[in-house]
Amino acid sequence: MSKFDDDEDKPTVVIDLNALKKQKSKLEEDLASQASELVFNVGEEEFASSEAEGILSEIEEFPVICFDFQSDFFEKSLNQFPEGFEFKVAKSLPELNSFLKSEHFQVVIFNYDVNSKAVNQLCMQIKQKRPQTKTLIMARSISPKKALIHAATPSGADGYYEFPLEPNRIKQELIKIHSKLK
Repeated sequence: MSKFDDDEDKPTVVIDLNALKKQKSKLEEDLASQASELVFNVGEEEFASSEAEGILSEIEEFPVICFDFQSDFFEKSLNQFPEGFEFKVAKSLPELNSFLKSEHFQVVIFNYDVNSKAVNQLCMQIKQKRPQTKTLIMARSISPKKALIHAATPSGADGYYEFPLEPNRIKQELIKIHSKLK
């Protein structure tokens, strides 16, 4: 028996490229239809600062946990965050877990640029196990299209924010996340 005879006995995988292309097109169409319903950090014009102020005065101050995993970014930048929220910094997983024990609404902010794999895993676990806790991903480069694609994944966040840090934009994103509760 030759080497070639052995290869004939092995299963063959056939990939239908046309079917894959159709499936990809269908997924893209589905995402596009969802995009018309979802809005991620599209700009100041959608959520005017005075409107955000009015909404903020109607809601109670809520905790916002900034998770400084493997960095000190949030700890050093807290002065660039808006007033009207209870900002707390968690530096370790046990510390984050202690905040996540709360049964009340809160938002956890992650810096995606530091450790994207850990952020994805944590967002997915929070979404599954702590529905009252919402997540916000901050990143150096996250377009509305990238945010929409990421939001559709199991590790998708409730909000997305592209740097630089600007207190009014951060406030608007936090209010948008809170307003989704209604």
